[in-house]
Amino acid sequence: MATFVAQLILLLSFGRLIGEGMSRLGQPAIFGQLIAGVVLGPSVFGLLLPDLHALVFPETPALKSMIDAVSQIGILLLLLLTGMETNLALVSRRRRAVISTSFFGILVPFVCGVALAYALPASVLPSPAARLVTALFLGTALSVSSVKIVGMVLLEVGALRRDLGQLILATAILDDTLAWIITAVISGIALHDTVDLPTIALSVGLTALFLALSLGPGRRVVARAILWTNDHLTIEVPVITAILVIMLAMALTTDLIGVHTALGAFVAGILIGQSPILTEHIEGELRGFIMAFFSPIFFAVAGLGMDLRALFDPTLLLFTVAVILVASVGKFVGALAGGRLGGMDWRESLTLAAGLNARGSTEVIVASIGLSMGALTQPLYTMIVAMAVITTMAMPPSLRWMLGRTPLSAGEVQRLERAEAEQNESVPNMERALVYLDDSANGAVMAALAGLFAARQDVLATVLETGEGQGAERLTAAAHTARRGDHAPAIEQLVQVRRDNADGAVERETARGYGIAFVGIEQPIALDQPRFEAPVQHLVETVEGPVAMLVNGEALGRAAMAPRNILVPTTGTADSQLAIEIALALAGASGGGVTVFHVFDPSEDTLLLRGRARRVGMSLLVDAHRLGKRSGVPVKGLTATSARPEVAIRRATVRNRYDLVVLGSSLRGGDVKFLGPRTLSLVRSLGLPILLIAR
Repeated sequence: MATFVAQLILLLSFGRLIGEGMSRLGQPAIFGQLIAGVVLGPSVFGLLLPDLHALVFPETPALKSMIDAVSQIGILLLLLLTGMETNLALVSRRRRAVISTSFFGILVPFVCGVALAYALPASVLPSPAARLVTALFLGTALSVSSVKIVGMVLLEVGALRRDLGQLILATAILDDTLAWIITAVISGIALHDTVDLPTIALSVGLTALFLALSLGPGRRVVARAILWTNDHLTIEVPVITAILVIMLAMALTTDLIGVHTALGAFVAGILIGQSPILTEHIEGELRGFIMAFFSPIFFAVAGLGMDLRALFDPTLLLFTVAVILVASVGKFVGALAGGRLGGMDWRESLTLAAGLNARGSTEVIVASIGLSMGALTQPLYTMIVAMAVITTMAMPPSLRWMLGRTPLSAGEVQRLERAEAEQNESVPNMERALVYLDDSANGAVMAALAGLFAARQDVLATVLETGEGQGAERLTAAAHTARRGDHAPAIEQLVQVRRDNADGAVERETARGYGIAFVGIEQPIALDQPRFEAPVQHLVETVEGPVAMLVNGEALGRAAMAPRNILVPTTGTADSQLAIEIALALAGASGGGVTVFHVFDPSEDTLLLRGRARRVGMSLLVDAHRLGKRSGVPVKGLTATSARPEVAIRRATVRNRYDLVVLGSSLRGGDVKFLGPRTLSLVRSLGLPILLIAR
């Protein structure tokens, strides 16, 4: 145990420190972790201090199995993380170019790699009789791109959001997905030591069935499992435990059907990454757990397996150069041809081919699997890892050079500007909504509004309903209407509660984490003081996001169920911005429009301040118009000058007909949160339905 702990200390320390150095040089940190393994392995440590190396890294079966177990778990966790970062929707956006580039980008180097394996001397093969399995592993290792490394390099060169960057990433995603399917099938062949066509057909059929069930009903099963864990377990980090159990269960499933566990872990990552409640906090904790311990251990152990002394043999060095050339030229030519056949011009195809020539982690994992299964020898393993390092180090400068000569189109410029602007918005980041309703008119209208919002933003809704109302049905109907008959987001949970137990039900639900809460009850605001009724008060105190409550829902009845003319007063604060975002979501779902209203303060209307105040006020309307244009919703600007904004807002509602007023308000602090006097006065005096956004 002491030796094992000493090994972990050395692998972690050297891996993280050298990884830090590589990161500062603009290279992926995993290369530093690989180099740490090489330094601690027979190439450096074993050569300089053989006795001490034998003491720390002895050839003891028990110790080797212990460190190998940690490394194997590391493979599964890294594939889980890779799957979580995989966005299959990218693949479908430019399906023809992605499929064509991925197919030819894999086919050409794969065929060349298999041919190269048949030219290798028998001395570097694990078994000359099983040359086919070695050839298949070598072809796979030389043909696929590493989506993790490609993504990191695109981020580093500032091209991740470009059209070409997204296309490169989508192709790498398909490459990685195909890689683990191919690796799983080849592993099945290696396990049987022969090319048994019925066995291969069975493995391929079971793999296809596994993928169909996982990517079909499996998505919902995994999402429900994570959701149930998050909502019902109170122990520390229960969701991370659920994620690990799902990953291990799917890895075990693929092992039982005769293919490698790597495929199960990767597919589990895809499904978990699509879970609607996988918050950045949970994903960050899991990533930290993996990157701090398992990643440096795995890549350092992979480096330990490299013996650079084998390359001192001129023949093996020549074959190493051949491996690098086959991998680089084969991938470049295949991807270039695929890009052209996929409808891309020469410049785009060249850039795409340059961007896919990064290998890194995928090749290291494939090589590690081949080595552990006896399909690769130590020299072959060293050649593949050396190829992965060299091709990835050459990729960033070549991609940067090509991107600099590929100008952005006008549409791409607009899309990038839109994506940058959306980073500052709150509504796109909301994943779950809590909807609290009763049998009142407010409840009926709010159910429809929550359904419109859920459909537009694709969020899950939990409905808490007192009595035997029809709020859930109204919410679902509104969501279906907004989707124009397409599949609407399902209500994840419907809870019927008694009126005398509403406080307890709300308290239980808010502990589960929601991005926004919608309240549709008869009287959300107390009549005799500037605070809320008990269940609503608990919501505004505990919900992390805003609470949207409806007042005067009965004033406009059915028209407000699909508001087409919404008024949003704005002062330029974050609360006003949030109100505009929510109003645009509602208008976008109902096919309506939004009027943004700004009231100038006459005290600032002096000769000195007139220009500045007016420019600031008008800029708020311009920003709202831009936001509406990005959302596909028409936005009108309206202004007035008054020392009392609430009076000006009332006048505006008299002069124009509005279905709904969306009002953003920052709550006052103290022992309890409450509304400010101006907001309270406006809410109580305005005769229209008001959606009050409080936080």
